[in-house]
Formats: sequence, C-alpha cells, structure tokens
Amino acid sequence: MTILTKILISEQVSTDLALRNSADRFFDLIDSIKQDTLIIDFKNVDFISRSFAHQYYLRKKSSKKTIDEINISSNINKMFKIVSEPRPKKQVITMVASDAISI
Repeated sequence: MTILTKILISEQVSTDLALRNSADRFFDLIDSIKQDTLIIDFKNVDFISRSFAHQYYLRKKSSKKTIDEINISSNINKMFKIVSEPRPKKQVITMVASDAISI
C-alpha cells in the first residue's frame, strides 16, 4: 500500500516562487520525508520565476522519489515547459578576425 503525502508548496516556500535557493531548500525538505511518492500542490501560488522552475526541474529529475504536481496554473505550466525543453541559444555577436593596426 502506497501512502501519498501532499505538500502545499505555498505554505512551505511562498506564494511567489522566485529563488533557486528556495527550490533547493524545498527539495531538502522533500528528501527528508520518508514516503517515496509525493504530491506537490501548487494551489495559491501566484508566480514562479524561471530560476525557481529550473532548479525545481533539476532537483525533481535527480530525485529518487515519485513526485506529481497538482493545481498548476497555465503560467506555471508554461514556465515548467520552458525550462524542461531548452532551445539552442542564438549567437548575438559574430566575431570576425581582423588585422591589428598599430598607431
């Protein structure tokens, strides 16, 4: 029999999930829980930064626990999609070799 533990992330971290450090502390809490299957409830979360979402994604990916999320708003879902499907970076400046000129 699997016992599910539900964690309301807004109460454990904040309604505004902003810092990588906060995601790390949250996963330290998750790691301390004995159950192997957890439900993270995003109810009442108003904002998630790219930094928090990325760190959450990395820690979840490396976790040995089964973690499911519920009550994810469309904005939070979009941010998780952005960090889980990175796109190739565009080169902004093109470097061109040139001869040095002494003055």
